[in-house]
Amino acid sequence: MNALAMNGIDRSLFELARVRGVDEPIVSLYLDVHWGEVKRREQALLFVREASRRALGHTLPDGPGMAGLRHTLARIEARVASLAESEVPAEERGLALFACEELGLWREIRVGSAPGDALETDGFPHLLRLARLRGEGAPAIVVVTSARGGDVYRVELGALALEERLAGEGPHEDDVKQNAGTGKPGRNYEREAKDERHEEHVMRRNRQAAAHEATALFDREPRSAVVLVGTAANVAALERELPERVRARVVARFPRPRAWEKEGGGRRSGVLSRAGSVVAGAEEREEHELVDHLVGEALRGGLAVLGPADVVSAVNQRRVHRLVVAADLAGHGWACDRCDALGSNAEAAEECPYCGGEVHVVRSLAEALVARTLSEGGEVEVIGAERKLASYRGVGAFLRQTAAAGLRSAGAEWHAGQGAGR
Repeated sequence: MNALAMNGIDRSLFELARVRGVDEPIVSLYLDVHWGEVKRREQALLFVREASRRALGHTLPDGPGMAGLRHTLARIEARVASLAESEVPAEERGLALFACEELGLWREIRVGSAPGDALETDGFPHLLRLARLRGEGAPAIVVVTSARGGDVYRVELGALALEERLAGEGPHEDDVKQNAGTGKPGRNYEREAKDERHEEHVMRRNRQAAAHEATALFDREPRSAVVLVGTAANVAALERELPERVRARVVARFPRPRAWEKEGGGRRSGVLSRAGSVVAGAEEREEHELVDHLVGEALRGGLAVLGPADVVSAVNQRRVHRLVVAADLAGHGWACDRCDALGSNAEAAEECPYCGGEVHVVRSLAEALVARTLSEGGEVEVIGAERKLASYRGVGAFLRQTAAAGLRSAGAEWHAGQGAGR
């Protein structure tokens, strides 16, 4: 997925998070569409048909949104059938589709990773999986350095998206041979010093070319991890040519394996293998560091909270800057029909504690928190299994401010009408 696609997902997340159904629910479909086998096409069609049947079974037959829901699901089935008859590009392994006949909503988003199959109907789009896909699988920029410059590779979704050979002019071997050793008769020290200055100038120019290319790739997608390969001296020299924003994303430095000296597939397969393992390890470390920071900030009484109750309270007060939620977070909540406030304990709620309005059960509190945070311009970080966050029931948040002074606790301006989100 290129930077343009990533930017499109960011925009879609923000726009979809603000959409609310009234009578007809919104359908959120995630589907693996990488047709590796013929039976996968049949499995996808069968899944959508069965999930549509269950969705209709959970809706009142004479409800006001039933006709629109039937039409939306029929259209989705037809679209998936059409996809199953076509070849999908290898870089588009997944589909996220959001639709609602009543709202005129039809948003297809192709993603580079397989999201798993899921179909949900709710009063708001289910965006947790899309936010997870946005955050995982960051591309890698691998620079294999040498005195002659460097080879720059961009790795995305386990494949080489770009390979750039930037080898320039190198040291003059003939001059080196003529001036080899010390104290030889007839040695021209002035000429030798001039040659050395020339060689250093050439090598630095080559390093700058490699650094420029790596920086240009990085600026297209600032989430990229950077890997430097080569001798310690060459890696250090190249790193000095990189701007600070790129140096901050260098996640690994290692010597060039001998197998990479051969031209062709040996180096390419090595770059792919090493980049994949390095990026996966870097993402895991970043998740642990993020959770450590979150927990430490919250325990110090700083700009962070932990656990569903405190996070829901902060969301209602529009104080969440960055939501951190486990991908497998489960649990119900409630939402108020009048002011749209959220609550974390569906069993205990009979009426809204903020405005006294009627409340309804929200089947996925995690999805409600993601949608609310994104709609308010906040960020969402969806992480894998993390033990420390699991101790706080899988959710926490960094805050914009410590107190909710001047904010209405229920967030009355956020709702889209009576019954929104039902």
